[in-house]
Amino acid sequence: MKRLLLASVAIAAAAAFAVAPAQAKKPYQMRIGMVTINDSNHLLAKAFKRELEARAPGRIEVSVFPAAQLGKIPRQIEGLQFGTQAAFHIPPGFFLGINKAFMVSDAPGLFDSIDHQTLAMNHPSFRKKFFTLADKKGMVGNVVWGAGDTSVATLRPMKKLSDFRGRKIRVLATPLERAVMAKMGATGVPMPYSEVLPALTQKVIDGVRSAVLVMYPSKFYTAAKNITLTGMGHISCWQALSTAWMKTLPADLRALIVQVGKEQTIQASKWATELTASSEKAWAKVGTVHRLPAADQAKLAELVAPIGNEILANDPATKEMYLLLKAAVAETRGKPLSTVAEYLK
Repeated sequence: MKRLLLASVAIAAAAAFAVAPAQAKKPYQMRIGMVTINDSNHLLAKAFKRELEARAPGRIEVSVFPAAQLGKIPRQIEGLQFGTQAAFHIPPGFFLGINKAFMVSDAPGLFDSIDHQTLAMNHPSFRKKFFTLADKKGMVGNVVWGAGDTSVATLRPMKKLSDFRGRKIRVLATPLERAVMAKMGATGVPMPYSEVLPALTQKVIDGVRSAVLVMYPSKFYTAAKNITLTGMGHISCWQALSTAWMKTLPADLRALIVQVGKEQTIQASKWATELTASSEKAWAKVGTVHRLPAADQAKLAELVAPIGNEILANDPATKEMYLLLKAAVAETRGKPLSTVAEYLK
């Protein structure tokens, strides 16, 4: 009986050792979500999948979920906090409820171009502090880039500034975006991105303010045939990582994720610029592209220019980050996009 018992123990131990290696080889799961599709958010997620799986074969498996497949924006933010979602690609202004300072990059008229926004937001004096704005809530930044300049897709043609008066335009849920619409005589209506197309179809809203490279692949033109390229501001996006999820990884995989993020930052900005140009051309084939008359364009720039100072510089919760960003904007003006590589060393 004693020999039989010892034999059983030995068999059980052998079985346990046989299972352990198989369990150790199970790859870590990285779930990357976004509410958009076929834009720089989506392309960046695909790049992470390609690079991580190639450079850590069998150790990490990346799944990409565009078009709000992981839920609406609040749910995906919760996923980051709980560690059930590894990364979220989204304009940082949507994290306003976590820290008001996230909306500083939405200040209209601050940047000269998509690449300039990428440069300024990756300036060391700004980037490091910006990435930690949500660290106490379980999230940390990893990539930030200029993701497009703003346009307004509308049901009716908006050929001049006065055409916007009295219209209801969907905006991001920030005071800055609502202020821009107010300056134009319109009403800014915050709304989840996934609800915008149905709202346009049902004529609940008259239009939506966003980037053409986001609105075209989302097929907003099926309801709103007109788009006015206002250039009144720029939209950034960032990759927010779940701190809880990152803690489950060994140190070398955590470092690899950070490294891939640095390597892809410049490319993300290039994608945004390229997709903006191609989306404008594509929209012209399915709808109508408008530009404001020169006098109206100048007037719009004059109207929105003070908004950042009026809202951000006068709020203790946003003032520090806004002033840091303004300084970075001035320091990076005229520099080539390649300078970002120096910033991220």
